[in-house]
Amino acid sequence: MKKTLLGIVGVMMITAMSAFAAFTPPTAAQLTAAANNPAAIAALLEGASPEQAAQVIKAVVVQIASMGLSAPAQAASIGSVIAAAFSAAPAGSAPMLAASLGTACGASLAVSGNPAVVSSIQGAIATAGGSGGAAMAQTFGTAYSEAKAASQASNNDVLGSAPPLATGYTGQQNPI
Repeated sequence: MKKTLLGIVGVMMITAMSAFAAFTPPTAAQLTAAANNPAAIAALLEGASPEQAAQVIKAVVVQIASMGLSAPAQAASIGSVIAAAFSAAPAGSAPMLAASLGTACGASLAVSGNPAVVSSIQGAIATAGGSGGAAMAQTFGTAYSEAKAASQASNNDVLGSAPPLATGYTGQQNPI
């Protein structure tokens, strides 16, 4: 019985790993095409793990943000990408996709530096998630905040600590 159970678990793990192994990262041209036609993102996510899918979605969102669209058109395009991506996600993987997308976006200056884009993503997740959308949007927000804080902390480590406060120029200090 124990050997049979181990065999079944082993086959399931190999099957799951082979599903993720089929993922091919999209080219820049494919990302641009998906930004112009959000329905095309589903094909780019085939075989992707939630983390890989989040990176692809983030890259398409960055493309959309750089297109110079009006705020309503940009929000609509981002919403279409999120809706298509979440409907293409394997059953049960949407919460993990929301968390992975939050992490990817929080670590990306191109996304985290634009509050309108972040808001559009989170709102689209809430809508695309149906009855569980609010919880997934919260999951996205939590992962986003944690990744953004970690990214800022690592940037401070690289750049050094904040410069000291100015105490005045030489000769401007009050003589005692």
